Amino acid sequence: MAKMNYEQSVLRLEEIVSQLEGGGLTLEESLKLFEEGTKLLTRCHTQLEAAEQKITMLTAQEKGEE
Repeated sequence: MAKMNYEQSVLRLEEIVSQLEGGGLTLEESLKLFEEGTKLLTRCHTQLEAAEQKITMLTAQEKGEE
């Protein structure tokens, strides 16, 4: 999981949701997937915030150069 980029993380989240919605998992399996999903969600959120900050910075720089 440490080497996953944003897109890979989102795909894995989709897989997790599908597995959880599909049922047929034990409680232990469900909890393990839920835990993985929350970690991935946190990572995605952090990556999106970083991208937003970079866009804001670049936009501000561009406006300053005009």
